[in-house]
Amino acid sequence: MGNLSAAASRRSIDRIFEAASHIDRAVTARDIMGHLRSGIERYGYVACLITQLPQQKTGSLAEHILLNGWPAEWYRHYQAERHYRNDPCAALCRTGVGPFVWSDVRRRLTDPSARQVMDEAEEFGLRDGVCIPIQVPYGEPAAVTVAGTEIDLAPEARCSVHALSRHAYTAALRLAGNAGRAPEKRLSDREREILQWTAAGKTAWEVSVILGISESTVNTHLRNIRQKLNAANIAHAVVEAFRRHEIQL
Repeated sequence: MGNLSAAASRRSIDRIFEAASHIDRAVTARDIMGHLRSGIERYGYVACLITQLPQQKTGSLAEHILLNGWPAEWYRHYQAERHYRNDPCAALCRTGVGPFVWSDVRRRLTDPSARQVMDEAEEFGLRDGVCIPIQVPYGEPAAVTVAGTEIDLAPEARCSVHALSRHAYTAALRLAGNAGRAPEKRLSDREREILQWTAAGKTAWEVSVILGISESTVNTHLRNIRQKLNAANIAHAVVEAFRRHEIQL
């Protein structure tokens, strides 16, 4: 069972890595959006938006959007109605630090204007979605939003969506000329070593044997790695560590 689980994990990592590599090499906005969609459409996500988030009193996102993959009719309607002012997901993205699901937001709504935004999105075929807030030091927050009619919220799907959305955001900034310098390394030498073996498909027990340490120590390092990289799980941590040039695949 352990070998089957490790093999499934490796396949998941391979799929994320392949899609992330295509996004990283993209040279046009259309390519970035196309590769993001191809990586997440198997999970039911068909619409994507990558944008910076100005104060909501502005009522408009147009000049802040980095990549627009919304359905054209919904985007025109959203802008014409100035829905950004009342969009509850945009409000949560401005202060949030972790991904969240539209349906979870909808269940807590009491403001009729906010509910109208989400009800009308559903009328345009965007029944549910996931938002990935991105807090930018000394700058406007940003977000990647992906949506569809029937979306998969299983752990593998959420990990893939989160990881690829972050890659797409970074690629969009690169095209906009705002990528800045390469990120500083966050992992220790031991953590990189453990994650390198994990990326190769080794279980925590196998890594412990290879490195001559206890399995509990390996698992402790893996927890620390996830926290340092703000990763949802180890597959996501592998992708993020590769993006940051902490490990090789």
